[in-house]
Amino acid sequence: MQILAVDDEPDILELLPLLAARVGFPHIVTAASGPAALEILSRPGTGFDCLLFDINMPDIDGIELTRRVRQIPAYRRTPIIIITAMSEREYIDSAFQAGATDYVTKPFDMTELGVRLRLASELAAARRGSEPSPLAQGKDAGDMILQRGDLESAIEIEGVQNVADAVSFRNYIKQLSRSGLAASQLIAIGIRQIADHHSRASEQEFQYILREVVDAVSAVMLNTLSLISYQGNGVFLALSSAAAVLASEDIEAEVQAIIDERDIQLDDGTSINLEVAVGSPVRPHFGGIADVEKSIERAVARANARMSAPPITVNFRQFK
Repeated sequence: MQILAVDDEPDILELLPLLAARVGFPHIVTAASGPAALEILSRPGTGFDCLLFDINMPDIDGIELTRRVRQIPAYRRTPIIIITAMSEREYIDSAFQAGATDYVTKPFDMTELGVRLRLASELAAARRGSEPSPLAQGKDAGDMILQRGDLESAIEIEGVQNVADAVSFRNYIKQLSRSGLAASQLIAIGIRQIADHHSRASEQEFQYILREVVDAVSAVMLNTLSLISYQGNGVFLALSSAAAVLASEDIEAEVQAIIDERDIQLDDGTSINLEVAVGSPVRPHFGGIADVEKSIERAVARANARMSAPPITVNFRQFK
C-alpha cells in the first residue's frame, strides 16, 4: 500500500515511516504542508492508497486539505486518516464532514496505527475492486455514477454535505466514544417499500431517490445534524448533537412534507410515492466498540418497527 503522510512537525514525519514500516507498510512518502501534498498528488502517474493528515498545519490545515483532496477524481474514495492531537468534538465533526475516513489522536501507539492502516488497506482494496479509476476512463467526478448494487448494499452518496459512507460513519461514532464525546442522539430513517423503488429505478434514479431523502433530512435537522450515512436496505443513520430528546414523529412529518412537495419522479415522468419512517432516537452510552454496533442495531430496529406502522398524514403548510 502506497501512503502519503502530511504533517508540519519534522519529528512526526520522521517517526511515521518508521512505525508504518514496523507494522508492515514500508511504502510511505511524506510532505511538510498542505500545498506540498497537493503538489505531490497532482503529479502525473502518482497514486496513493491511503492518506494521513495532521489537522493543525499552516497555509492549509488538515480539514481543508481533506476537503480539497476529495475534489480530485482519483482520490475521492481513497481512505483518509486524520492523525492529530486535536480531540475536541468540533475537530472530529469537521474532519468527517470534510470526508475523512478515520481519526486517530496523538499520542498513538504502534499497535493502533497498525490496526488503522490494515483497515485502510482492506478498504482501499475493496474500493479499487468495485470502481475503476476515473482517470483511467478519462472521466471526472461529476461523470462517475455509482453502481446501484444489491438492495442490501451500503452504497455511497457523494457530493452532499455532511454525508459519510457506512465505514466512515462507524469510525466517526467510535472516535466520539474514544474521546468521551458521545453525548449525541442516533436516529434511523427508513424508506418504505424500498424493494419496490429499487426494482423500478435505474442506477441513476436510485441514487436520485437516496439523495432526495438525504436532502430532506438535512433540511429538517439542519442545526443539529452532525453526520448522515446510507446503510443499505433503504435505511439511513443520522447522528444529532441536539441536547433535548428529538421528537421522531415531528422529524418524520417534516421530512415527508418536503418529499411530498417535491413530487419526486422517475426519468419517464412517473411519480414515486416515496414515504419515510423515522425511528425514535437512541441515546448512546458508549463503553466500547461493541456498544457502538449495539446502538446502531437498536436505532435501525426502531426504524424498521416504525415502517410496519402506518405513515403520518401531514399537511406541508403547517411546517412553513
